[in-house]
Amino acid sequence: MSSAAIVNDGNIANLGSSAAEKNNKKADSVDKEQFLNLLVTELKYQDPLQPMDNTQYVSQLATFSELEQMQNVAKTSEVSRATSMVGSLVRVETTNETTGAVTEVTGKVDYVSVSGTNVKVSVNDTLYELSEVKEVYDADYADAVALSGEWATAFGKLPGINNITAANASQYADQLKALYSAYTGMSAYQKTFLSADLQNGILAYAELYKEYGIDITGASSAAADS
Repeated sequence: MSSAAIVNDGNIANLGSSAAEKNNKKADSVDKEQFLNLLVTELKYQDPLQPMDNTQYVSQLATFSELEQMQNVAKTSEVSRATSMVGSLVRVETTNETTGAVTEVTGKVDYVSVSGTNVKVSVNDTLYELSEVKEVYDADYADAVALSGEWATAFGKLPGINNITAANASQYADQLKALYSAYTGMSAYQKTFLSADLQNGILAYAELYKEYGIDITGASSAAADS
């Protein structure tokens, strides 16, 4: 199992372009169009008696081709980056342009949508810009977070160890057996997502129930099977 939890030491904060970068891309696109229009205009209105120097024309055309190639490479890179996220858990932040309110969404990337130069990822059936993707998590991390979260929620529904007595202990025995089994079934990596209090708590329940003559660890049944 991979030991990496979040790509790039915790998160990828610059997966997508920043607002400034988006504006720069837009500006690059305009520059490309302007360059072509200027070149066509120069050819259209050049003096027939003093036509444009072929060397200058070839140089400008080469510059235009180089610019176009750079933009194509940039788009290919964005598409590649977006497709690499498919199936991964991501955190997306969107900002309401009117109110400035920031909304945070977490979910798996289902697919990538490419329209012209625009590349978006689909998360929870909604398309988002790459610039809105703030974090990408690997599969092991996502599974560990989900598993530990569910376990902690279930543990939190217990009445509290100080409220368990010999009289009501059997009432929560099955619930504790399931929690203890799930806990021991976790890998060392997955257990790191549980606080020390939670881990010590399930062990304390096991000791308490042992005093009441109830085994929630499954040790007795395991010994019997052997």
